[in-house]
Amino acid sequence: MALLSSDRLVVLDYKNQSVKLLDVVHHKVLHQLEVDGMPTSVCSLPEARVAVTLPFINRILILHCDNKLSIVDTITVQGYCWNIAYSNKLLIVLYGHPRKIEIMNLNGSVVKQNELNLLHQFSLGSQLSVMTEGDVTSIYVCEINNKRILRLDENLQEQQIYRPPGGAKPWCVLAVGENQLLEGDFGGDIWQLDSTMGRCTLLREEGFGLTVSMAFCHERQVLYYGDFSDSVKRYAIS
Repeated sequence: MALLSSDRLVVLDYKNQSVKLLDVVHHKVLHQLEVDGMPTSVCSLPEARVAVTLPFINRILILHCDNKLSIVDTITVQGYCWNIAYSNKLLIVLYGHPRKIEIMNLNGSVVKQNELNLLHQFSLGSQLSVMTEGDVTSIYVCEINNKRILRLDENLQEQQIYRPPGGAKPWCVLAVGENQLLEGDFGGDIWQLDSTMGRCTLLREEGFGLTVSMAFCHERQVLYYGDFSDSVKRYAIS
């Protein structure tokens, strides 16, 4: 899922091969667009747009999101584009096969590329997130089977390794501020992490279920998250 504004959320329906635009205030689907493949990742772009990955047909869709969704551009890539993020007019794309990460412009021209030895990253979940603060860009990648999160710089070089608490596999990650992460693990917990100081806070004792995607609204201080229950849920962070 990806947040467009404080009241608009774009979510992917993997099983039904569609993208949905939600009104999170009035709890309704505003529009649904069927796509030619199973979508696995979405990120927000400027000017009310999103980018959606269709890994099994090696394609990224650019959608315009007003009161309905429409395809405005298509990017063909070389591999299974499993996860996607956006920063500073560039797309960051994480591939399941071949195992690599790329930075490209919105025309699909690759600017930088690096191989990553990620073991079997074919899991539904947001395993890529990016945060830019000033001149510093940090790219976070979940290594599920190695039970760790990598922080890469804008040159795709490894800067830090973080191991989530409890030894559970990290399933999805969301950068929400400078050095601040939300991490959902295989055990059903969501942790608030300070990647610099190493501090971690459990958001809720009773857990959230296996979270596969998250979006955070700073204005409302609300976390939206999805699991395997075919619904979008919300949690207010005090």
